[in-house]
Amino acid sequence: MPVVPFFVRTPGPAVLLRACLLTMAAVMSSPATAADKDGNYAVWGVGARACHNFNQAGAADGIYREFVMGYLTAYNSTAADTYRIEGSMNLEQIMGWLATYCERKPVHSFEQALNDFTVAHLESRLTRPPSRLGR
Repeated sequence: MPVVPFFVRTPGPAVLLRACLLTMAAVMSSPATAADKDGNYAVWGVGARACHNFNQAGAADGIYREFVMGYLTAYNSTAADTYRIEGSMNLEQIMGWLATYCERKPVHSFEQALNDFTVAHLESRLTRPPSRLGR
């Protein structure tokens, strides 16, 4: 059995937890891309459908609304210097914007419509919460 000097202590649970949290924070704050080396990524759900399908379903269709909210939440949580890419727009206004886009470009994917929405609204995005309170 090895002899351990009396002054060597194993770290307690609080020290290990703190070390894990600091490591996770460092990893999560480092820049990362969510695509392959050529910029490609998989699109799931209704995002892979054509705008034509969205036009047929209508902006009130719950599955599209849920996809939009999830897409924008993911964008807001990963884009640099962005609190709300949609600025002060509400969901009805966003769905109206997408309906207009999809009427004009029915062969584009619904995900492409959302991507173009983020590009079109980059300058008007909110970069911090409207109040001092965060999430």
